[in-house]
Amino acid sequence: MKLLKEKKNELYEVNKEFLAETLSGSASLHEALSTFVNDKLKRESLEAVIQVEKRCDALKEKYVQVLYRDKRALPFLVEDRYKILMMIDTVNDKMEFFARFLEVYPFKLYKEIKEEFKDLYSACSQAVEELVDCANLIETDFDGAFKKTFEIEERKREARTAKFNLLGKLYKMKDDPTKVYLTSKLVTYMYDIVSWVEETSDYLRGLIIKYPSK
Repeated sequence: MKLLKEKKNELYEVNKEFLAETLSGSASLHEALSTFVNDKLKRESLEAVIQVEKRCDALKEKYVQVLYRDKRALPFLVEDRYKILMMIDTVNDKMEFFARFLEVYPFKLYKEIKEEFKDLYSACSQAVEELVDCANLIETDFDGAFKKTFEIEERKREARTAKFNLLGKLYKMKDDPTKVYLTSKLVTYMYDIVSWVEETSDYLRGLIIKYPSK
C-alpha cells in the first residue's frame, strides 16, 4: 500500500509538471500570434514553444518509467494513463510544428483576415488551457472533468467557424498564390491543434463513462 501511494504521488508530480509545461507552451504560442497579427512577431515566444516540447519529451519519458516500473503497484488505468500522456504530448508536438512553420513564414498577415485569425488562435489557446484543466480534474473530480469536455467541444466549434471564415476570404483573394497557400496552411495547422485537443478530450470523456464515478 505504501508503494502504491508513493508511486501515485510520483506520477502526480511528474504529470503536474508535464501539464504545466503544456500550458506554458500554449501561452507562449498565444503571445507569438498576438505579436504576429500586429506585424511584430516575437520570435523568442516561438523558441519558447519549441523548448517546451523538448522539456515535455523528457518529462514524458520520466512518467512512462514511473508508470511501468511495477505494474502491480498501479493496476488501475495503467494503459489509459499512458494513452492520455501520449495524446497530450501530441498537442505539444503540433504546437511545436506550428511554431517552426510560423518561424519560416515569409509574409505579413493580410489585414483583411486579422479579426478571424484572432478568433482562431484565441479558440486554440482556450482549448489547450481547458484540456489541461480537464486532465487535472479527471484525477479527483469526474463531474468537473466531464463538464470541461463540453467546453472544449465549444472551442472546436468556434475554431471551425473561424477557420472557414478565414479560408473563405483567402480563396477569393487575387494575390500571390504562394502567399495565399502558405497562409491557408497557417490556418489549417492551427485548427489541427484544436481538433486534436478535442479528440483528446473525447477520449477523457470516454474514460469518465468507462470507470466508476470518482
